[in-house]
Amino acid sequence: MPWLTSAAPSNDKDWILEYAKLPQVEWLGEHDIMLRNIRNFRYNGSVTDYVPAWYDDEFNLKELDSVDVIASYWSGEAIAHLFLSFGFKDGRHLAISIETRRSAEQRYSTWRGLFNHYTLTYVLADERDLIGVRTDVRKERVYLYPINISPEMVQALFLNYLDRIDKLNQHPEFYNTFLNNCTSNILNHAASVSSDIKYNWKVLVSGYADRYIYDMGLLDSTLPFKKLKETCLIQRLPDALIDCGYSEAIRSKISK
Repeated sequence: MPWLTSAAPSNDKDWILEYAKLPQVEWLGEHDIMLRNIRNFRYNGSVTDYVPAWYDDEFNLKELDSVDVIASYWSGEAIAHLFLSFGFKDGRHLAISIETRRSAEQRYSTWRGLFNHYTLTYVLADERDLIGVRTDVRKERVYLYPINISPEMVQALFLNYLDRIDKLNQHPEFYNTFLNNCTSNILNHAASVSSDIKYNWKVLVSGYADRYIYDMGLLDSTLPFKKLKETCLIQRLPDALIDCGYSEAIRSKISK
């Protein structure tokens, strides 16, 4: 079978453009970091019509005070793509999505993901790119859930992500549909800052992972889960623009 890969994982391939650059972490001081290759593609109404762009930016970890989990559904209720977005006091948000890094000749397949076919990658991106392509271009159902943890835990979680990004840059890994995917890695990151986080079947069936997070007491518990999910659905007008106010706009109707 030509799609069954046995070679070691590598960061040196002819990648499709959206995965062409790996994020880089550069420490400037005890709390200050430079993050390089933050993706910010600008889409023109189609997933194939876009302007590719990356940028570098400086951040202070002490200014990091919130994190949201994003759940995006494209078909049915059982499967979703989950990723996190970290918020800073100055209003900036950085989204980090764990995905398959595909080369030019590869197309995504759940089954191929079981057989060392794809490289695992962390996409560090502006929300206008990573969330906007799902809400406004692909027209997926996207939910944004604010996570109820302390700023100190948010910072520890973010540091754990940055450490993983560094390690994957040095030692790439294969993606695995069941064992090394977006939700299993999110679970591992969460467990690194809280011993209460345990493996659960809802993590494997990713469409129900939001319910698991709710049951763990990490979401707004003043609302029943069904009502919370309705509240956290990102609603976009047909003529809405993915502009500089996007992050504020998608949170405007979500209770914190």
